[in-house]
Amino acid sequence: MSGVEARSAAKAEQDEFEARYVKARAELERSRMIENGQAGALMFAAMAYGDALEENKLFKSASHAAKLFCIAAAFIIPNLLVIRVLL
Repeated sequence: MSGVEARSAAKAEQDEFEARYVKARAELERSRMIENGQAGALMFAAMAYGDALEENKLFKSASHAAKLFCIAAAFIIPNLLVIRVLL
């Protein structure tokens, strides 16, 4: 292969790498924008949840009951599993 052919092959390869780089960079930028939007949505959901708890007493009591149920399940389920496996 002559020097001209080698340089043209290297240039074609460099162009291909550049195109792949631009495409990957665009995907990363898009992912970053999506993650930023999700973080904003999470903050909005937390604020809306807090407002709903302040305004609606039924929702507040249901939320409290759900918390107590989860705590009770965290204590009871492992004990039942130990009893089932060991006895």
